[in-house]
Amino acid sequence: MRHYNILHLISSGGLYGAERVILELAERMQSDHCHITIGVIQSIDDRHLEIAKEAERLGVNVKVFACSGKLGFTTVFKISDFIKENKINLLHSHGYKSNFYGLLATRKCPIPIITTNHSWLTSYFRLKIYYRVLDSRVMRFFDRIVAVSEEVQGDMVRSGIDPKKITIIDNGLNIERLSPALIPDHRLKATLNIPEKNKVIGAIGRFEPEKGFTYLLKAACGVVGLHKDVTFLIVGNGPIKESLVKQANDLGISDRVVFAGYRTDIPQLFSIMDTFVLSSIKEGLPMVILEAMAAKRPIIATRVGAVPKVIHDGENGLLVDIKDVTGLQSAICRLLENPDEADRLAQSGYDTVKKSYSSESMCQRYLELYQSC
Repeated sequence: MRHYNILHLISSGGLYGAERVILELAERMQSDHCHITIGVIQSIDDRHLEIAKEAERLGVNVKVFACSGKLGFTTVFKISDFIKENKINLLHSHGYKSNFYGLLATRKCPIPIITTNHSWLTSYFRLKIYYRVLDSRVMRFFDRIVAVSEEVQGDMVRSGIDPKKITIIDNGLNIERLSPALIPDHRLKATLNIPEKNKVIGAIGRFEPEKGFTYLLKAACGVVGLHKDVTFLIVGNGPIKESLVKQANDLGISDRVVFAGYRTDIPQLFSIMDTFVLSSIKEGLPMVILEAMAAKRPIIATRVGAVPKVIHDGENGLLVDIKDVTGLQSAICRLLENPDEADRLAQSGYDTVKKSYSSESMCQRYLELYQSC
């Protein structure tokens, strides 16, 4: 079998879905036949190195490429030099910034270049133009492009990318990584100021408009009016955090909502959640849904991206329409009032992710794609 030196390249904003996919690929593929390096483009104004620290913990090689500005061309040379010196024979980038730098770096030392489009997520008009125009044009020069859902694939085709270059590969995860979630960590409730008797409705994600947290908070307002012993635990960080905190205050539910900030103990947090909610209005295939299923949490999710492919309403979770505040509220109350149904959905969700969304199957698909290049 051929030996592969693979460089994964990302400009990271934390330890979210795309980062989890990279870590799953790196940890699973690292072998005598594959040497994986995770390259992190670190901007001076955004110093997130969470993925680098986690990779080091897992024993995966890491290289940080400092970037002094929005168009730091010295970074391109650093990446190109690293490719030459380490005999990298395939570059796999993730995200618009790494696509841009990766493409320029491989012009000097031509090797196959692949990108995974985890989702073109943005609600801001200027960034929509940036993503759709610049990133789609950059992607046209890539050898292969991975979409994590049919919706993401459709977005790229409509932006002029050759559909023959696109392959859909579902996200996957190592279920064993979520095993701590199966044993409740009751001490966490106390540290988060959640009353021991309270049921916990959880949500995790970057605080961006696309994640729909504003609709979850509106639904929470209705839920806490009907159920007194309920706390909403929202985990993450991002540019709209202050507006979400203000919204909770304005709704009069700030004492029933815990904003836990950015956390690395996700399995332990899942262990104290009685229900997990995804309220997004735009997604690809969110890793957090698979993680929650692997943690045996009952799922309530919006019909967005590839979610309906994974969650079948009433079978292994509950689905509601995007922006449907009443639907979210009703689904949450339904599971609070029917614990037997919640347990059934949780077990069915666990069975689904174990059967169809393992890291083994995801890595095998990526390895076949690498070999085709």
